[in-house]
Amino acid sequence: MASKSSHATPLQSVIAGATAGGIESMVTYPTEYVKTRQQLLRGQMTTQTPLRILVSTVQTEGLGRLYTGGTAFCISNASKSGVRFLTFDYVRSRLPKNAAGKTSVTGNLVAGICAGVAESIAVLTPGENLKTRLIDDAAGKQKYRSTIHAIRKILEQEGPLSFFRGVWPVTLKQSSNAMVRFTSYNYLSSVLQPSLGTSASAVAGAMAGVVTVYCTMPFDNIKTQMQSLEGKLMYRGSWDCAKKLVRDGGFQKLWKGTTPRLVRLSVSGAISFTVYEEVVRLTGTRVLAMAPLQEAKGSTRVEF
Repeated sequence: MASKSSHATPLQSVIAGATAGGIESMVTYPTEYVKTRQQLLRGQMTTQTPLRILVSTVQTEGLGRLYTGGTAFCISNASKSGVRFLTFDYVRSRLPKNAAGKTSVTGNLVAGICAGVAESIAVLTPGENLKTRLIDDAAGKQKYRSTIHAIRKILEQEGPLSFFRGVWPVTLKQSSNAMVRFTSYNYLSSVLQPSLGTSASAVAGAMAGVVTVYCTMPFDNIKTQMQSLEGKLMYRGSWDCAKKLVRDGGFQKLWKGTTPRLVRLSVSGAISFTVYEEVVRLTGTRVLAMAPLQEAKGSTRVEF
């Protein structure tokens, strides 16, 4: 985050992160749906482009189909973002600063990795499992009537641990994701701030999203395949899945779905970092305005 949010309290981080995650999820989910559908295509249909998937889905099933699995994704993403920003800010606040009072690049990397691991285990793996199954199911026999029905059926038939299928690629993806995204964002934001001012957060966030996509796409593909309806039968683990993907489609198969994910993360990066900074600013202003009243009552003032 930019310097202005470097002293965000844990509560601010959770509120701002969850708000940012929820808003960007609702705006960008159709691209996530198209990406997942493209990754799950098999046989002759694997040549379909993201645009063709988008157009054919809208023409045959309506706009609403683009939000299949959206509820699970939005709730998961809002929770994930709260955990991510809270963990990142907490870890970074505990790391040593340089002479200018800034956290080093290495410090941002460490904080990013910790944020990725925390969000993966706490909320993302179950949410991604549910989203992927709902999208995969919608393209086939459609045995799930709703998100709640899907949760109930999965618990009845496979047990709660099935929601953690693919936890390793998800954790690797999110650790790399958070590490690359936060590090590139903080660097780009510091470079762009003098010339762009308040627009620096949006531009740096979008650019950080592009960098993140290309660095983490293989993990995303492995995760999607393992969490599909047939994933449990097709793959023995993450490494087995990676080998079979490369064997069947070459190394380029690991970057399948890059275009829609690139669109989503570029837009979501601009939205999430901008919303996060603004919510932290607004909540910080409100708390600081209340501080004199708290001091008059003998309360401890909160510093940002």
